[in-house]
Amino acid sequence: MQTTILFLNDFGTGELLFIMVVVLMLFGSKSIPSIAKNLGKGMREIKTASDEIKRDIQQSAMDMKRDMNMPEMDVLNDIKKPLKTIQNPVKEIGKTILDTSKDMENIDSNSNKA
Repeated sequence: MQTTILFLNDFGTGELLFIMVVVLMLFGSKSIPSIAKNLGKGMREIKTASDEIKRDIQQSAMDMKRDMNMPEMDVLNDIKKPLKTIQNPVKEIGKTILDTSKDMENIDSNSNKA
């Protein structure tokens, strides 16, 4: 698998020599080592910063995962308790309504027979 860096996919020896000559003419032979040194430091700082950012993202993801699995968060049981106390009276009211409707049906059927 071939990887390309920006426009460097078809970079030949001739192009490389031409760039080296241009750099040598522009900066001179005495300043090229300091330029290379500074370029190396810059690349190392960029790599360190990107590694630190990656580490921070991974750490925050792990913290979020750990926070989401907290055992003391028992929201469902906290909601179920009040619902159970409401559930019994509602059942009783429903039963009363059914009993009343059955009684009304019995009354209607008895009055129709008479």
